[in-house]
Amino acid sequence: MPNNMHDIRTLPLRKLAKQGRFGADLGEPGVTLAILHPVSLVSVIARSGKAKIVAEAFKAMRGIRVMGAGADQYYVQSEAIADGLLAADLKAKLSTTASVIDQSHGRVVIRVSGPKARYVLAKGTAVDLHPDHFAHNHAAMTTMAHVGVHLTRTGKDEFTISVFRGFSESFWEWLTTSAAECGYQVL
Repeated sequence: MPNNMHDIRTLPLRKLAKQGRFGADLGEPGVTLAILHPVSLVSVIARSGKAKIVAEAFKAMRGIRVMGAGADQYYVQSEAIADGLLAADLKAKLSTTASVIDQSHGRVVIRVSGPKARYVLAKGTAVDLHPDHFAHNHAAMTTMAHVGVHLTRTGKDEFTISVFRGFSESFWEWLTTSAAECGYQVL
């Protein structure tokens, strides 16, 4: 049995996500893959008429990334605030304005970056990932390779994907297979 909760959460990808360079050897890898771990992930749904209060509370917090997840719904992510603590802090701050649910142990977050990241991800989703249509910090709840994901553009050639823990192995296999033609690096 693992010694801490972080080990339990990432166990599905431990056997598959080996560090190294894989796929086509065309010089620099076209894609870099990284499992963000540990990462806290919390779902926040603003109560009716309370979206502005929730948005102000987010602005006052440090060390978080707020991503849209629907109308007045957000995923709040942090690599700096430990599992459970982010959810507890948000629950305390938003107890009368939003519903807060810790998603940290139920999801795996993968960063996909590099000059071919958009090309690889477009193989599995109908979302138009062109920068003119999917801008920096834009997010979508969508399917990718027949798996429900939360997709966010976090940089010029960088995306984060949150996938349910139970689907993470099959998703990882699809992702690495799709990235193989471009060459990929696992960090």
